[in-house]
Amino acid sequence: HGWTVEPEWIALAPGVVPSLNMLVRTFTQPGDGVILQPPVYHPFYMVIDNNDARVVRNPLRLVDGRYEMDFDDLEAKAADPAVKMLLLCSPHNPVGRVWSEAELSRLGEICNRHEVLVVADELHADLMLYGSVFQPYAALGQAFADNTVVCSAASKTFSLAGMHTANIITPNPALREQVAAGLRKAAMFGSNPFGAAAVQAAYDEGED
Repeated sequence: HGWTVEPEWIALAPGVVPSLNMLVRTFTQPGDGVILQPPVYHPFYMVIDNNDARVVRNPLRLVDGRYEMDFDDLEAKAADPAVKMLLLCSPHNPVGRVWSEAELSRLGEICNRHEVLVVADELHADLMLYGSVFQPYAALGQAFADNTVVCSAASKTFSLAGMHTANIITPNPALREQVAAGLRKAAMFGSNPFGAAAVQAAYDEGED
């Protein structure tokens, strides 16, 4: 996808949803706001509620049969000093939007301006149809990479969810230290050998 990921940026986890749960716990305090863009995958609500944070809704707008982000509403919600994080679903589940570079850049500029951490769930990145091109959030530029933690896995692409192998990718060293501490506290470390072998086989030997 045109994004160079350094090996030291990657931490292993048993899944994207457990990773999101750990990240909310690590980067928010009870009562802090976490922005969601509904309609969105229902476990996003759970990982916020599990950690005594507060769901802040920035609903997508359905315009002529196509879902779009409401940037004016996002600006207003992100401006609240108690809002600390945005869970970005990219590509979006369930509405099927592959967010454009312009849309992601505008979202990122708002979050950077208000010091809102972007946690990007990019689980569906490989499943592009109809000529769509996936834009990795952290590849937008250094300012965006410095304020994000990206979660990914081979589980949707190759139907490997049962292998319990996912990635937490953190370009920013300071954030990466916090992620590592959060993983230790959650006893989430390493990967099972079967899962690792399955992921390697899928990416190295998988057919088009």
